[in-house]
Amino acid sequence: MELLLDELKRRRMALINEMPDNSIAILSSANKNFRTRDVENPFRQNSDFLYITGLSEPNLINVIFKNSNNPQTILFRNNTSEKERIWDGSRLDNQDVQKKYGFDNIYNYDNYLDKLVDLLIDKETLVIESGINDELDSFISNNIANASINNRAGESFPTKIVALHSITQKLRMVKSQFEIDLVKKAAEVSIEGHISAMKKAKPGLYEYELDAEIKYVFNKNNMPNAYMSIVGGGNNACTLHYVKNDSKLKKNDLVLIDSAAECDGYASDITRTFPVDGKFTKEQSEIYDLVLSAQEKAISFIKPGITWDELHNLTVKIISEGLIELGIIQDSFANVIKNEMYKDFYMHKTGHWLGLDVHDVGEYENIKFLPGMVITVEPGIYIDQSNINVEKKWRGIGVRIEDDVLVTNNGSEVLTKKLPKNRNDVEKICKNNG
Repeated sequence: MELLLDELKRRRMALINEMPDNSIAILSSANKNFRTRDVENPFRQNSDFLYITGLSEPNLINVIFKNSNNPQTILFRNNTSEKERIWDGSRLDNQDVQKKYGFDNIYNYDNYLDKLVDLLIDKETLVIESGINDELDSFISNNIANASINNRAGESFPTKIVALHSITQKLRMVKSQFEIDLVKKAAEVSIEGHISAMKKAKPGLYEYELDAEIKYVFNKNNMPNAYMSIVGGGNNACTLHYVKNDSKLKKNDLVLIDSAAECDGYASDITRTFPVDGKFTKEQSEIYDLVLSAQEKAISFIKPGITWDELHNLTVKIISEGLIELGIIQDSFANVIKNEMYKDFYMHKTGHWLGLDVHDVGEYENIKFLPGMVITVEPGIYIDQSNINVEKKWRGIGVRIEDDVLVTNNGSEVLTKKLPKNRNDVEKICKNNG
């Protein structure tokens, strides 16, 4: 509890330090999301709100500002009503929330708009994110956008608006040890799920059965999926975001699984590709080893000061050279790079930011890696059955290998290194298949 409170205080102070002078930030929680009528989907908190407050429930407003150079953080929240207690169960009382999460004051949520009027007076800048709370957006539009009309005698409302994400994405890009530990916990469970699926796979099973195996591992560890699992057998592995997961696994097929758990909002993100019947064919081995070589060399290349473009250019170079050597692309290296011919087989980027969102916040252009940043490294090669320009023996092979990587002071640390990816090690895990 003390670790969480210290972390939240640090984040709020960092937010205030990045805010303009004489400004106020208003953050709104996510709303309940309904599957049909009154049937709810699982609640997922707005990531910026979770980052600043630590709370994962709807109908909350958080206000942060400086008052006489002292940070002030206010929460608007209702205690559990009798109806909620009967239907949904009790939640922490406001006094317990105030102590656990470190708010200066908690007021009734039903009256937050009236209270906001007083809090906004004489502030010059409002930091807020639109599109999350329609009621709040309407209030801001009426009272802030028309400030010159609505300002009361001798009092003024903010006349400038700053997008909250312009500040929070900068704060969230570099992870604290508290955040890194949560990604590691998610990764540990994800690894267990992948190994379980590898051991379970055999010809004749359906993709959704491996998906179920992974979900079972996540559920028994009380962690949700960080995203919809991809379980693609055979040619389905060549569809980058394949999520149907309803085909039967066949002998001599590879199966690509991109699936990971989430711990207290923090995502891991892992992909492994392995043979359904426990043994790579010659062609599958050659493609797999090429992807693995590109991934391992990219990870070794990572250190502070490296850019996304430099990292991606390295994997493009290695994969392009390998495809030429295998005869899959028949042209010079210079032409392959110039004409981007590799994109017929490697059409996505090398990785992305990872954190509270599986594709976490942050720019990609002209950003240099810093210690504490967490990224994925996930090169791949995809040779679709429909590609008649390639020899038949290569068609239907899709391989992606993905790990989660922390940028350290001198290089990098693979947070998912306990999940084997060497081809021989993968075959050993799958040895009972078939």
